[in-house]
Amino acid sequence: MYKRILLATDGSECSMKAAKYAIETARQNQAELIALSVTETKALQNLPVEELTRKVTELFRRESEEVLERVEELASSMEGSVKVRKMILEGPSADTILRVADEEGVDLIVVGASGKHALERFILGSVSEKVVRHSTVPVLVVHSKKQKC
Repeated sequence: MYKRILLATDGSECSMKAAKYAIETARQNQAELIALSVTETKALQNLPVEELTRKVTELFRRESEEVLERVEELASSMEGSVKVRKMILEGPSADTILRVADEEGVDLIVVGASGKHALERFILGSVSEKVVRHSTVPVLVVHSKKQKC
């Protein structure tokens, strides 16, 4: 049914639970799995020092790399074989997810119900909500049982 699945992840509890669903769905469908981490850089544009902006951007990039490594390790530890293609991009999260979904021709987008930071949700709105509202393909939104995401 699915040939290419996009997992949008930020390393939060909800997005790691979503990763399990995405990996299992990819395995069951023998689909390609694209794991995407998007760094929201809009707030950094107003930092007064260019060096500080560079350092913060690099910190975000390392965090994204670690998150995608965790997804890849999770895929390796689960039954079956799923190859994960990793992508790290900068930009508005929901817009970037939707653009990648379109460019890559994905059949399904998998996201966690909410991300890491409550402040980001307050300022930016819910990324998962925007993706659901504007996607042209099915979107699976995964909640965590431990906490309401």
